Order: sequence, then C-alpha cells, then structure tokens
Amino acid sequence: MEEAWLERWQEGRIGWHQAEGNASLKKHWRVTGCKVLVPLCGKSQDLLWLADQGNEVIGVELSELAIQSFFAEQMLDYTISGGELPAYRATGRPITIYCGSFFDLHAVRCDAHYDRGALVAVPAESRAAYATHVSSLLANDAEQLVIALQYDQAQASGPPFSVPADELLAYWPGLVCIDEYDDLENAPPKFIEAGLSKMIEKVWRTP
Repeated sequence: MEEAWLERWQEGRIGWHQAEGNASLKKHWRVTGCKVLVPLCGKSQDLLWLADQGNEVIGVELSELAIQSFFAEQMLDYTISGGELPAYRATGRPITIYCGSFFDLHAVRCDAHYDRGALVAVPAESRAAYATHVSSLLANDAEQLVIALQYDQAQASGPPFSVPADELLAYWPGLVCIDEYDDLENAPPKFIEAGLSKMIEKVWRTP
C-alpha cells in the first residue's frame, strides 16, 4: 500500500487534494491551544489553517515529496531533525510534519485529532489497526473531528474508500455525526467517470 501512495505522489495522481482546504473543518472545528494530530496529511492547506487557530499541528506523511511541496507552496522555511521519523519543522509556525510510515510514529501525545483524508485512504483490512494506532497517540479526552465518505462501492472503488457509520463507531464509539451532505462535485474524477450519482461526506466529532 505504501509503495502505491508514493507512486501517486510521484505521478501527481492526487485527486483527493483540496487546494483551498476542507470546508467542513472550517465550519466545525472548535478548539484552540491544542496539539493536533493530522495523520496522512499530504500537503494539505488544513495544516496551516489549524495552526492559524492557535494550535500546534503534528502532521504525518509518507511522501517526502508531499512534505516538500507543502512548505514550498505555503512559502515556509523549515528545519529537519532526526528521531524515530525525520521531523520537518516550520520556522516561525507551530507545524511539524513527520516523514515516514504512520505506524512508526510513537513519541508524540496529542490532545486533538483531525482526519479528513486518512481513514478513507486506508483499505478495509487495515483500518482497525490504523484507528488503534491513532488512539494510542491521543489523550483520553482528545477532541476529534473525522470526515468520512459513504458511497456505493459496487459502482466505483477507492481510494478514497467508503466507511460505513457502524464501522467508524466501532473504532471511536464516542463520536457523533454532526453534518452530512452530497460532496460528489469535489470527488476525484474517476468517481464521476464511473457514473457515481452521489458521494456523502459525513462529519463526525467529539460531543
């Protein structure tokens, strides 16, 4: 799976990327002064937005190309330090992105979690392990905002994958769905080309 994602970045096949950031994050995020875990963050504009709300942002990304693109596009200088994963730290902004496999990150503890493109990027057989590892990096009372998708996978296949509500709640039973809408217009082109008629984006949050 990791090789496939690295190839996507090398080839520019990143149809899930939202250049302006995610609208549901801006609508529903409610905490400041937190250390926010953002797994599989890519080069998301959301990292900068979360930092602008007064949070310390901890991203994790497999692709070094994606990380370099983030800093270049946001015109941010950075330093690189060693550790269990190389850490790219923005100069003058509270943003750190760890480069490598998410499952190799252990030495962080966060009190908030934002997931827009991570859970839906993980195949069904690996999602339970992914969610368990997320929880291991969070405080017990951490704020969570998780954005997932639901669509007919018989008509089109991911990534991003459809994640049923009962499956998501098996991972994080404390979350509640606070918003949902058809977001087909922002779907990667392959879904529209497959004839998919709707793609529901569901927003889950700590009560």
